[in-house]
Amino acid sequence: MFDPFVTGEPPHDAPLSAGASAPLAPPAPEHIGDLVAGAMRRAAESFLAHDRDETDADRDAEDLHASRVALRRIRSLLRTFRSLVEPEWVSAARADMGWFSQLLGEVRNLDVLALRIALHTESDADPLALESLYGAVALQRSDVTFRVASARAMPRYESVLRQIDRLVTSEPPLTARAGEGSREALPRLLRRPWRNVREAARRAHESPTEPNLHALRIRSKELRYASELATAVFGQRAAELATAATAIQDRLGDHRDALAAAAFLTATASERFECAFLAGQLVVIERLDAVRLLDGLGKDLAVLKKCQKAFERSATRDRPPESGPATGPPITPEN
Repeated sequence: MFDPFVTGEPPHDAPLSAGASAPLAPPAPEHIGDLVAGAMRRAAESFLAHDRDETDADRDAEDLHASRVALRRIRSLLRTFRSLVEPEWVSAARADMGWFSQLLGEVRNLDVLALRIALHTESDADPLALESLYGAVALQRSDVTFRVASARAMPRYESVLRQIDRLVTSEPPLTARAGEGSREALPRLLRRPWRNVREAARRAHESPTEPNLHALRIRSKELRYASELATAVFGQRAAELATAATAIQDRLGDHRDALAAAAFLTATASERFECAFLAGQLVVIERLDAVRLLDGLGKDLAVLKKCQKAFERSATRDRPPESGPATGPPITPEN
C-alpha cells in the first residue's frame, strides 16, 4: 500500500495537487520569527473569536471545532518552529493548549459520530433503535460538555488565556534565531516535518496499526501547517505541498472516525438491545469505510513526495547565497 512512497519514486502519473486549500498569505515578513509569530497571532485571534462566553451545552459545534483547530495550529507551529521560541514557554504553552484541545476534541468526536450515524442510516430504519443510538451519543456528549465547562473554571484554563493573549497583544519570547531571513530559514525548517512524515509512513507501512496511522496523520498535519506558512514566501509550490499533506490528514482523520464509530456502536449494541441490530449494520458500514479509506493512501503519499521534491527544487533555486551559519540552539529530531 505504501511502496511507491517508502521504497521508490512516485508514479509518473501522480499529479501535483491542483489548487491549494490554504489561502495565500500577504507578503511575508523579512524575518522568520515575525512570520511565525504572525501566523500564531491569527490562530490566537480565531480561538478568541470562537471561544465565546456561552454555556458549553449550547455552544455551536462549529465554534467548538474552530477553537480546537486554532489551538492545534498554534501547538503544531510551536513544535515545528520551536528553535525560534524560548523552550520553557514552548513547553508550557503546548502542554496547556494540548490539555484544553483534547477536551474540545472529545466533543467534536461525538458530534462527528452523530453525523456519521445520520449519514449511514437508511430512511426506513427502526425509529426506536435510532432514538436509542442518538440517546447514547447525547449521554456521552453531556458528560464531556460538563467536563469542558469545569475545565473553563480551572486555573489552567486561565493559563491558556494568558498564553493566547500574549500571542495576540505582543509575541512569544523569541530566540536570536528568529532574526534569520524567512527565505533562508523556511526550507531548512520544513525538512524536519517532511522527514517525520516519511518516517511515520515507513512505520505505518511495516505495521499499519491504528497508533501508527494516527502518528502519520499528526506528522502530515504538522507538515501542512508549516507548508501553509511557507506559501507567503514560496507561493504555489508550498501551497501544493500543503494541499497534498491535507489530503493525507483528512483521509486518515476519516479513517480514525470510522474506527471510533465502529467501536462505539459495538459497545452500544451490547448495552442497548433495542438498537443492537441497527448498530450491527452500521458497524459493518464503518469497517468497510475504514478499509476503503486506506486503499487510496499510497497514491496520496506518492503525490506528497512529488510535491515535496518540487518545493525543494523551487526553494533551492530561488534561495539567495547564505551569509553564514544561523545562531541559536541546533534543531534536534523529535519523534
